[in-house]
Amino acid sequence: MDTRLLRSFLAVVRAGGITAAAAELGFVQSTVTTHVQTLERLTGTPLLDRHPGGVSPTHAGALLAERAQQILDLEDRMLAELTADAARPAGPVRLCAPESVCAYHLAPLLPVFRERLPEVRLSLFPADTRTALAAIAERRADLALLLEPSVDTPQADLVGLGRVELSLVAPPICGLPRDRPITPAELAAAGVLLLEEGCAYSDDLAALMAAAGTPVAQPRFGGVETVKRCVAAGLGLALLPTVTVAEELADGRLVRLRPPHLAEQRLWLLRPRSRWPSPAIQAVRSLLTDLVPDSAEGFGARDNDDPRR
Repeated sequence: MDTRLLRSFLAVVRAGGITAAAAELGFVQSTVTTHVQTLERLTGTPLLDRHPGGVSPTHAGALLAERAQQILDLEDRMLAELTADAARPAGPVRLCAPESVCAYHLAPLLPVFRERLPEVRLSLFPADTRTALAAIAERRADLALLLEPSVDTPQADLVGLGRVELSLVAPPICGLPRDRPITPAELAAAGVLLLEEGCAYSDDLAALMAAAGTPVAQPRFGGVETVKRCVAAGLGLALLPTVTVAEELADGRLVRLRPPHLAEQRLWLLRPRSRWPSPAIQAVRSLLTDLVPDSAEGFGARDNDDPRR
């Protein structure tokens, strides 16, 4: 079987439509349609349910998608092992991570990755936990960094990279005390600026306020930089990783308050167990484990005693 058919079919399942899959693959729409129709003839059964919003896999299509992923993993492994210098790290590696981690921890390390792994093409894109797990499951990412108090994913190998310090920040003149934790009522009165749903620490803060009877009604914001500027402009308070506001705290553009008690946030490195890790993926994973915990202030001690390491 031509594995290009399987790659097209998986793209259709991921994208939920022929047109979107063709754009992802760089094909014309008719090529992807032909690939799917060829698979349906080979298997003798419909693989997709067509509906106004796009397509979804049938029961047979879902089974084929699962098996296709395994076949493509074997193909990738076979080609890698048969090439010269098969053990040398080379080729693409796709990494997703929270926006703050991408900008403040990973971006400064990219020159080191380029120097140490010159033949690895590392691509980096921001993703919250939900998006990152979906990207791993759908083969759109090879590795993921997750910012969560804990992670329970039996299908993945996890490495704990350390604690991530958070700061509740406010404009310089806010009238709120700094010698004790701010109450949910005070947060509600001052206004809280939250990142988009899926950001663990923003969601935890919103849940804490809702449990205290002061739910947050403000709109969510898409990025750390937008939230920082809104706080500096006096539009409210925000809970953000300390490393993202270190300069603003140092020069007085923002001040730090004591937040209510929240779960400790930690950074986790995730790799799917079911997928063969190429030498490039293994090399990037090793470098991330070594470099990220020491890349900037805001991380706590490395989790050397983590049993999942």
